[in-house]
Amino acid sequence: MTVEVPNSDGSPGSLHLSEGVTLTDNVIGHVRDVGACYFSLWNWHQILADRLRHYYEQYPDAIDGLARVLGYRVRPSWVYTYSAGDETGLILGLVNDGIAGVPGVLRISVLDASGRVLASGGLDPGYPLPGKVRQAKFPLPRGTEWKGLRVKAEIEVKGQRHPVRWACKQSLNPDATLTLRPTPGVD
Repeated sequence: MTVEVPNSDGSPGSLHLSEGVTLTDNVIGHVRDVGACYFSLWNWHQILADRLRHYYEQYPDAIDGLARVLGYRVRPSWVYTYSAGDETGLILGLVNDGIAGVPGVLRISVLDASGRVLASGGLDPGYPLPGKVRQAKFPLPRGTEWKGLRVKAEIEVKGQRHPVRWACKQSLNPDATLTLRPTPGVD
């Protein structure tokens, strides 16, 4: 979903205030409501960066808040290990902190320290949904130690894969993979 509507340039006549809320901030609320992955900033055919900056300098909160959630923002939230019979592996709880679904198939690969793929697979198109958790199971070769494994994400659209940068607080590797390590204080 994309949203393209005019925004205020910060001048009093363009604010269109209603109970202290500008028209632009109201529109930004609707952008969040519909789960847009794109929002166009333009000023009634007077598109100039200084006009957008003038508005932003007066009313930054809604734009800053939208910038933190626009599109999809996927991260592994939980990592569980399992061992059942002859099988060991990982279960990843993947979360989307954005307001839009993933625009394709999220492909996940589990790699060892040398970059060799140990397991991989794809979620249903659009998953994980915004604000939701989607679990994915990755069987690993028996005896594989989970600590130090790396998790990689890509989006597959029309047969083409595109890299995804995890939206997590932990540091990522230069290749945008996340190295799995214990959380201090958790057994």
